[in-house]
Amino acid sequence: DKGLRSGKLGEQCEAAVRFPRLFQKYPFPILINSAFLKLAEFFRVGNNFLRLCILKMTQQSEKHLEKILNVDEFVKKIFSVIHSNDPVARAITLRMLGSMASIIPERKNAHHSIRQSLDSHDNVEVEAAIFAAANFSAQSKDFAGGICNKISEMIQGLATPVDLKLKLIPILQHMHHDANLASSARQLLQQLVTSYPSTKMVIVTLHTFTLLAASSLVDIPKQIELLLQYMKNDPREAVKRLAIQDLKLLAKKTPHTWSNENIEALCECALQTPYDSLKLG
Repeated sequence: DKGLRSGKLGEQCEAAVRFPRLFQKYPFPILINSAFLKLAEFFRVGNNFLRLCILKMTQQSEKHLEKILNVDEFVKKIFSVIHSNDPVARAITLRMLGSMASIIPERKNAHHSIRQSLDSHDNVEVEAAIFAAANFSAQSKDFAGGICNKISEMIQGLATPVDLKLKLIPILQHMHHDANLASSARQLLQQLVTSYPSTKMVIVTLHTFTLLAASSLVDIPKQIELLLQYMKNDPREAVKRLAIQDLKLLAKKTPHTWSNENIEALCECALQTPYDSLKLG
């Protein structure tokens, strides 16, 4: 408390980063609630470096967020910074909101701000909005359903740079809350994997495909076949390696969904691959 009230930025930041250790030692809701409310106030009035320290500290103490008793007051102080004219301050606030998604999954004002920031002309703010969108999509069915079309438009948009598309695609792994949403995300991923054959794009898209299938469960047999197809037909070592890793993930998750044909195809691919490192694992 003394460190935070100090007029020196260095002492304030040092005090902020000590909180995770304090929470581990004394994990009491009254202490944690009081500390987070104080930190939220300093987040509201402080500069961006102090905000960044508070963000890192919040991410390290994520498991203690559920012990905050005055959630509305805490969120109100943090959220006030989203109206700043400084895009860096808005970006840090978006990352802060994303890190708090587990305790505020249905906050409509947070949902609205994330959608707005995805259209920002500032790259730092857009990347922060992508981080927040991924976290909220994992927690909220309503948010995932509402943002899916927006993410699809951005990924398919010609104006969206490829490096930004690579950051947007993993959000689709969270579109598993209902069958229609999962089906829409799967169709988009299918289009992407054929439209963008570059190694990075194929790897990110295939892995997102796998994580979506692993969460929605019903599409796992289709995903096993798709990965085996890439393992057999794609000549690139990096793509084959990703296919093997994802097949291993699905084998651990649902071994009963593998047919004899799948296992035979995997053994055949392993024997025929020209890369010794893949044969050995």
